[in-house]
Amino acid sequence: MTTSTLSSHHLSAILPAAAAVYHWTEADFLSLLQSVVGQVGLTIVGELAFTFQPHGVSAIAMLAESHVALHFWPEKGKITIDIHVCDFEQGNQIKAEQLAQLLSLQITGESCVEHWHCLSITS
Repeated sequence: MTTSTLSSHHLSAILPAAAAVYHWTEADFLSLLQSVVGQVGLTIVGELAFTFQPHGVSAIAMLAESHVALHFWPEKGKITIDIHVCDFEQGNQIKAEQLAQLLSLQITGESCVEHWHCLSITS
């Protein structure tokens, strides 16, 4: 039996939402994910969004490399973000970090580096 290593990169943050985000729909969240995932060179294999009542939106992009998920909490003025990217066929840590940076800029208008937590594991 051959074993190989697998590297995985998990980034998460709770970011303040810019005023424009309060007007976003499910389609806007999915469009954001499509745009930023494409910009960093990762591969979307599926996507889903859901609007909660009375408020809130969740959106997820399933990636060939794993996933990125957003949840908007308008009553708190925050968006939680979860990025999980595996080194599928190549090293993807830099792409995961770029994805975090692009999402920060689109959601807050700033880089917000101090809000991100990162865990990389190789097993």
